[in-house]
Amino acid sequence: MAIAILSISNFCFSQQNKWSLESCVNYALDNNFTIKKQLLAIESKKVQLKTSKMNVLPSIYGSVGQDISFGRAAAANGVIENNSQSTTTFGVGLNLPLFEGLKNYNQVASDKLELTAIMHDYEQAKENVELSVASYYLQVLLCKEMLLVAEYQVQLSESQIARIEELVKNGKSSDAELYTAKATLSSDRLTLAEAENNLRLAKLDLAQLMNVTDIESFDIADEAGQTDIDEFLGKEVDMTTIKNNALQNRPGIKAAAARIAKGEKDINIARSGWYPSLSLTASYGTGYYYVFQNSALVDNSLFNTQMKNNSREIVALSLSIPIFDRLSTYHNVKLAKISLKSQEIELEETKVNILKEIEQAYANAVAAREKYVAAQSSVEASTIAFNYEELKYNSGSSTIYEYNDAKINNTKSKSELIQAKFDYLFRLKILEYYGK
Repeated sequence: MAIAILSISNFCFSQQNKWSLESCVNYALDNNFTIKKQLLAIESKKVQLKTSKMNVLPSIYGSVGQDISFGRAAAANGVIENNSQSTTTFGVGLNLPLFEGLKNYNQVASDKLELTAIMHDYEQAKENVELSVASYYLQVLLCKEMLLVAEYQVQLSESQIARIEELVKNGKSSDAELYTAKATLSSDRLTLAEAENNLRLAKLDLAQLMNVTDIESFDIADEAGQTDIDEFLGKEVDMTTIKNNALQNRPGIKAAAARIAKGEKDINIARSGWYPSLSLTASYGTGYYYVFQNSALVDNSLFNTQMKNNSREIVALSLSIPIFDRLSTYHNVKLAKISLKSQEIELEETKVNILKEIEQAYANAVAAREKYVAAQSSVEASTIAFNYEELKYNSGSSTIYEYNDAKINNTKSKSELIQAKFDYLFRLKILEYYGK
């Protein structure tokens, strides 16, 4: 469902040094701390997945040793004798797990699903930031329009004072009316100061949310507030479509579903402890022996000769059969099943919460629409009443008190219309957020 707020984002920096909604969202996504941490979490899970994939490869190692023995020691031929000697050894080995109950296969699948869940969490965080920025952006627009109303009221009061002063000079009005008009002007100026302060605070809130450093010059494009909301009042909201889209496409639901699938893989990982494990090992080693005293049993052959003659190659298969592991595997499987049930409950809770939020958002949108329509009627009626009262006052058939009452009512209705307008826009934005 297209909504008015999206029309705001069709331009970027339409005024110099002023931000559009699109530019605010993009900047916030680039600088938000939560988003940055989510990106680091994704990178971490990618590294973890690569590590799991590498576990199916063999491990290869090399070794070098140097010993010097004094007194009785084993010679190269295995005979123990009284003789000091030096032993230099070299070796290289390989270890390859052939079968571990499909543990590595399930671990890779589990890590893939966890990465998928983390990426959905990232999308959820992005949408939360987008919605927050839109809310704060609309608040700035609201404050801008409220400021325009306050400025207009001050201008109106100043014009009224100028007119009354002329009437007082000509003896056609009293000082009491002039003082009453000045008091009204003071009140309007106070309202104007409050409106200016509210705008500054709204800009500050938005800038801080975006982590903008140059807060003093931060401002949003004024044209963004010129949104024709009337075209959206007659649009129907298809709640069934919104709910179906939400249940299928919301990142929170996708993340919960991915974690359920991960939980199933984790059960298989835990069960692998019940299966035998088969591994292949291979090694090659050689050495050089040198005795410091002459021996009839050992000949200090040349280094190259000994390296060739003393070599040893081994290839072995090792099968490990679990018999009793103090029920460790049993308890690990039980914990994995409990974790899976928790994830299933989490998914159901997420679905229920989203449906509740959609219902609440729809109810708020309907109420906001009705409030806006009522506010429109109120503005029309109060404007007519004010114009009529102004004519009466200018013709001398009404008092300044009646005039001020009509003016206050008109100002109040305009303020309520502005607030209702932006409240309705935000409610539509929330419904669009769920219906994507």
